[in-house]
Amino acid sequence: MIVFNLLMLDPVRAAETKPAIDNSVRGTGPANDPTRQTDADWVDDRYAKTKFGPFVSGHIATPKGSTHKGIAVRVGSKGEGTMVFDADLCVWRAGWTGGFLKPHPRKYGLIGSLTPDGTMVFSSPASPGVANEVGSFTDPRNPKNGPLPRGHVRYKGIYLAGDRAVLRYDVGKAEIYDAPWIRAGADGSLQFERVVMVKSANGKWFTMKLTDMTAKINLKELQVAGGAENQGITLEPGRLRWGAPIVTQGVVDRRKTPFAIDTITVPYKNPHQALMFAAGHDFTVNGDCYVAMAHGDVWKVTGIDAELKAVKWQRFATGLYQPLGLRVIKDQVYVLGRDQITRLHDRNQDGEADFYETFNNDIMIGGGGHSYATCLESDPEGNLYFIRCAEDTPHGGVLLKVSADGSRLSVVATGFRNPNGLGVSPSGVITAADQQGTWVPETRLDVIKPGGFYGYMPMHKRATEPTTYDPPLMWIPRVLDNSAGGQVWVPKNQWGAFGGELIHFSYGRCTMMNVISDGGDNGGAVALPGRFLSGACRGRFNSKDGHLYVSGLLGWQTAAVRDGCLQRVRYTGEPFPRPVGFKVHSTGVQLAFSERLDKKIAEDVDSYAAEQWNYKWSGTYGSKDWSVEDSSKLGRDAVEILEARLMPDGRSVFLRMKEVKPVHSMAIRYNLDTAAGKIFKDTFYLTINKVPPASQ
Repeated sequence: MIVFNLLMLDPVRAAETKPAIDNSVRGTGPANDPTRQTDADWVDDRYAKTKFGPFVSGHIATPKGSTHKGIAVRVGSKGEGTMVFDADLCVWRAGWTGGFLKPHPRKYGLIGSLTPDGTMVFSSPASPGVANEVGSFTDPRNPKNGPLPRGHVRYKGIYLAGDRAVLRYDVGKAEIYDAPWIRAGADGSLQFERVVMVKSANGKWFTMKLTDMTAKINLKELQVAGGAENQGITLEPGRLRWGAPIVTQGVVDRRKTPFAIDTITVPYKNPHQALMFAAGHDFTVNGDCYVAMAHGDVWKVTGIDAELKAVKWQRFATGLYQPLGLRVIKDQVYVLGRDQITRLHDRNQDGEADFYETFNNDIMIGGGGHSYATCLESDPEGNLYFIRCAEDTPHGGVLLKVSADGSRLSVVATGFRNPNGLGVSPSGVITAADQQGTWVPETRLDVIKPGGFYGYMPMHKRATEPTTYDPPLMWIPRVLDNSAGGQVWVPKNQWGAFGGELIHFSYGRCTMMNVISDGGDNGGAVALPGRFLSGACRGRFNSKDGHLYVSGLLGWQTAAVRDGCLQRVRYTGEPFPRPVGFKVHSTGVQLAFSERLDKKIAEDVDSYAAEQWNYKWSGTYGSKDWSVEDSSKLGRDAVEILEARLMPDGRSVFLRMKEVKPVHSMAIRYNLDTAAGKIFKDTFYLTINKVPPASQ
């Protein structure tokens, strides 16, 4: 069995990491074995040093109960104060003076709540800040997660206007624009205030100024009271906040290899001290790339050409809640955070987003430290999909679908533990991968069926506990992938014989693999050469140049050597002998290879070795390898190859075995020659869910 040496970098990769030894380079912990890393390897306080924008979204530890969908807004001409808005309840939950926010350094600041940094001035409990259309402030939610029902107040987004952040939320057809601020009084003390502007259903404007930050809004009372039409508040975009783009020079891989991996150099060191943990990306029609960073930014990347001599990185958006997915649809940028899908608008076309529109925020979340929302994919009809890690809410551990117009969110499938990625084929086939842990004995790659249950018992979401689960297409052994990323489908007219194939990314191993189906319920994988600088999470093909682009990040249990990466994979057409298909029979397994084989070597049984093993589905963390022949015994069973027969096509070999049974993992090691005399060897891993009754 082949074991990858995770410390070995390709020559061009090693050259890239030499010049700059900085905090973005992983230098602690057993990087060569990510399964042995501990919390001590992931303590990092750099997030606290980031130059934040006008607002930051996240789980904020407000005094009268945490705000799960909090938006901390800087107020005052010098940022003298901070106010926290609850995007579910549309109420201001807390305000303080002094500092802004304190992230916890554990796990790079991505797992703990954000803590107020200053002197608390006011706080309020979790209850609606605006009455519904009949004047009621009652919270009708059961459970108390997620936004208020339609017909009550709903958060619509945040404008960066002039020197202020203006939040918009609606009640029915009435639009409310809420502009928080802080001023110094005559005695020098600081006083919070809000200017609330309302556009009623008939188009009439009402405005009021509030100095009681805990005061709630009743639109009927406001309309009776009237008020000035404006208080000097504008919604027009303000100045540029982040200056000129940062220019980097990329590295083009000029080796003779089937997959050249170019590096679009990330500006790890930047004036904003922004962390560059890349967590998703996509392209506009003209080839501009937008990259989401896990700590809240989106960057616009231009100048991606063949030589990568001057790549421009513009800080496009900030303050999002741990965005781990990004999709561009009709040149509109959609970003997935823990709290919502946000559609970003650059209204004055200056290169920075100035309206963060809520596309859909129906998701119900709690304060779980690890309850991320990951990936963002779309189907041919424009519906969006993402997946959530486990959490004790109705939307914890489920795969979710948002309608193309953003109006509806629904659960597609359940039973996920800590998934970090999806894939949606051009025809709408959905794939997902989950991480090993309790009730997930090994990393699993699933083809999703609506209503399916995928193994993690605490998230089954059924009235009656299931006694089994929908099997994966493939269990992926840890030697291939200890922690899964997402998937991407190669366009049918690209990458030669790989056209139409499924590529799976390993976040843990920083690699990729080709996943093959036998056309039915059984799946296998072929490792593809090359390694990425960080934990590979997302892949997108750029329609402008036809190449695959991969983004990834540093987290826990990964062999990453950089905070994040954006790299281009070019298929060169160099020979890469490999399995391209397989068929399971009751008497053996037939492997089809990409090239014609040397008959003598192919028919020598000593050119192959095979073993198989099962896993146990239980509440124990992961699973050891268990015998297929005797389920009470630990270990793997050797599988004897009785005969190797080259088929008439010259590319396929039938490996006769004594008896083929359903098995979680089988490894077939091969050491072969092509008909042209090129030696190649590797291991093909497969899962056999069903054995056809017909035999070879």
